[in-house]
Amino acid sequence: MFRRRRPPLRYYLYVSDAKLEMLFEQIDPALRRRISAEAKIDLKLASLALRRADHPHAARMAKLQLVERYIDKHHHVGTIQEPGREYFRGSLPVQWGWLNHEDDPYGSNDTRDTVFFRGRDSSHMVVLAGSRQHVLGEQPAAEDRDLRAHSATPNILAVIAEHLSSNPKLGQRWRWLKSLDPRTAGSEDVAAAHDPPEIGLREAARVTLRGPAQHVEFLAVPIIHGPVTIERMEGDWFVDENLHAILATPLYVAMARNDPAEG
Repeated sequence: MFRRRRPPLRYYLYVSDAKLEMLFEQIDPALRRRISAEAKIDLKLASLALRRADHPHAARMAKLQLVERYIDKHHHVGTIQEPGREYFRGSLPVQWGWLNHEDDPYGSNDTRDTVFFRGRDSSHMVVLAGSRQHVLGEQPAAEDRDLRAHSATPNILAVIAEHLSSNPKLGQRWRWLKSLDPRTAGSEDVAAAHDPPEIGLREAARVTLRGPAQHVEFLAVPIIHGPVTIERMEGDWFVDENLHAILATPLYVAMARNDPAEG
């Protein structure tokens, strides 16, 4: 008897509930019904608000399936080599861990709120950053806690700058921008006062993490990408290396289902 082959399981490391909720609500209800019918996704389960769902993990997976299928069918999805402006996916070995929040230079566990994935594929570097609360198995933030938009570009760049002790000024600039009167924060004068995005990209490429690499696959929103030059050791000397780098925030990061060495 022929049995329909089921897609392989994913072992997720990170899933952004905030992005899923935001994107799901923008999909036309008629398209939701069509996609759920085509992919055999439980639409009632996917429609549940994740914070109030009785079974949040099941609701999260249903919502992710529907949103990812919608993105694949109706948006341009780029690659590591050409990420584009909307979404891109890829698979590569990464090191990952927490970056210290700007308010705590000593890095207590309560303030390491940004998760950071960094990996290379030949001359291409991918840096993914998001909120630690979306790492599966982490405790959600308490309701009375000072919540910050950890996947927002200003916070990502500030945390990266604070992590690099050789350049704390970038983080100071972002904090100064956030402290401005919101009525003037979008003015051209303010926009011209902070460092260009390329500086943040270069800083992101300089971050180093410890521990073994894990081969992962991901779907992410590119923030900045372009050429960067970083220093690396070659024997007893530092040499410049030219790379194409991408700073992005992920919808999900999962263990890669196939080892590229196996084809």
